[in-house]
Amino acid sequence: MALVAAVPVATANAAAPPRVTGLTYFVRDDGSLPHVRLLVDVKRADIVRVATVFHGRHASAPTRLDARISGHPWVLQHQQPGGRVYRLIRRSLARRGSASVRIRARGDGGSDRVKLKIRESGCTKDPPFYPLDCTIHR
Repeated sequence: MALVAAVPVATANAAAPPRVTGLTYFVRDDGSLPHVRLLVDVKRADIVRVATVFHGRHASAPTRLDARISGHPWVLQHQQPGGRVYRLIRRSLARRGSASVRIRARGDGGSDRVKLKIRESGCTKDPPFYPLDCTIHR
């Protein structure tokens, strides 16, 4: 009697899980709209959500892939509920000097969750046109 064991073999076409690589938050005052942007760099994702908390208030919103920007980042939209996320990040930066942003990316291969902190002290400042420019890498 021969025993045959089934061993799962990873195939070359198996989807790899998504990976959040960083985020960019910037404020511009050069006359173009929008003045505030949050861009998330993610590889191999189908859905990306951004969330933050400030003084017990929670806000989360989906992002949208923007092929017009170099690198194809996921962009947090300004319409609701994205506007609430932007508002809480601005308030947290104004009062604390930092803001925590949770990012969840989902794709065919699984999901990736990461919490990144925007610190105003680590951002580039060049007023009046570029009051704040932050790039946070994982």
